[in-house]
Amino acid sequence: MRRPFVTALVVGVLAPQIAYAQSSRDDDSALREPTFMLAESARYVDVVDSFDRGSAFSFRLSAGYLYQRRSATLEREMRVSDGVNGGGTVQFARVGDYVENTHTLMVNGEVGLFHDLALTFGLPIVLSNTREIRSLTDPSTREGNAALGDGWSQGGSPTSLFRVPFTSPTRSGIDQVRLGLAWSILNQSRARANPTWTLRFEWRPPVGDPLHACNSAPAPGVVTCPAPSSVPSQPPGGGTNATGVATRPVSAGSPGISRGLHGIYFQTAIARRFGFVEPYAGLDVLAEFPLRDTPFRYFDTPYGQLASYPPITSSLVVGAEFTPWENRETWQRFVIDLRLRGTYRSQGRDYSPLYDALGSSASRALNAPGCPSNVRNADGTCQAGREVWFDGLTGNQSYITVNSQLALSAQPVKFMRIDVGVGVSWVAPHLITATDACNPNESIPAAHPEWRGGCVNDSAPDPTHRPTIDQTGGRFRTNNEVLFDFFASLSFTPRFF
Repeated sequence: MRRPFVTALVVGVLAPQIAYAQSSRDDDSALREPTFMLAESARYVDVVDSFDRGSAFSFRLSAGYLYQRRSATLEREMRVSDGVNGGGTVQFARVGDYVENTHTLMVNGEVGLFHDLALTFGLPIVLSNTREIRSLTDPSTREGNAALGDGWSQGGSPTSLFRVPFTSPTRSGIDQVRLGLAWSILNQSRARANPTWTLRFEWRPPVGDPLHACNSAPAPGVVTCPAPSSVPSQPPGGGTNATGVATRPVSAGSPGISRGLHGIYFQTAIARRFGFVEPYAGLDVLAEFPLRDTPFRYFDTPYGQLASYPPITSSLVVGAEFTPWENRETWQRFVIDLRLRGTYRSQGRDYSPLYDALGSSASRALNAPGCPSNVRNADGTCQAGREVWFDGLTGNQSYITVNSQLALSAQPVKFMRIDVGVGVSWVAPHLITATDACNPNESIPAAHPEWRGGCVNDSAPDPTHRPTIDQTGGRFRTNNEVLFDFFASLSFTPRFF
């Protein structure tokens, strides 16, 4: 009688307890493992997170290398007479070939704060930046240095804005750091029916030494990086022929690396995976604001200056990640990323490919200081300390850029990812010296009609306008501009359980 009783006791009392203990262990295991193995979204929208199943705390640390080559043909408007009736046309003559090479070390970090919410950090360190304007290999009689005349003369001989070939000093350092937040409002890994929708916000403060226009091989009497107020002696008022040597002996300091701009960046992006394909799309905007002591004169804009801010950039991105192979049990995968980006850059005052060449120029026509019309003396001279010196910044026309990119990614182990890729961009031709002579947004007081300075409709003259490069028939533009990118990075995304 005792054996059936013992058997019944085990079956009726102990077996449920054993089953409950096993189910508890299974629940603990479920808490320790993520819902879906290898469920990260496309890198374009992926955000590390913390306090989640399978990841009490997580972060991503990546280091990469970026090489960018920028090439363009620099051209200048030239008035060409038809030789018959005294008329003529404005055509573009080639000046030289611009080449810029930049090597950058990219250090990025991302720390999970909560579910699909992370703090981001970026540190682009420019290892080397070189810029040069090369001579043309097949110039015509009015191209190359022949197209660089400034309309003035030195002892009876025509003078130029600068000479080709032209080389800038090698620059290095940090322009901006990047601090931001990333938040996936929706995540396909959590709800299979939803796409992944991510928002990113960044503040990009400047930290490096400010840029100065420089010439690595200046003319005698001109320092490598002349101060904007260090200008050649000017000929008598109204004249264009100088007799003294054009010197600029006062230095502005080192070439620098930082543009002196605070950047505010916002991005919205969405992706949805279908089997082995995950298409995505995004829209981003970058607005930059100058520091107080920068050539933009954003906080102390002279009377009449039309543009005191840099361009605003907006991009539309479409692409897709293809996953031809993955092993979910071992957290391994291989990904092909194809991307197309269209960018619009608005008009504004900016650092152009001619920044160094024009900013370090010894041309008297270019460096004659401008003067706001409201600070001119009765004789037309400028009040002391109110002159507007030329510093190399110019008014740039708006333009578009089309970029295509191919990237290959391999994840050999759970916490590591390797990315390599190339990109090619085409930039639309656009003027890079196009500062308007008059500011229609600045009204002239009725009591001071002389402030108009030749402008119509009560608009004010712009003191940053330089006729020799900003008027029709002397403006510069870039053409055939192409950017080539190569990048490689290594990322680690450990999880702490």
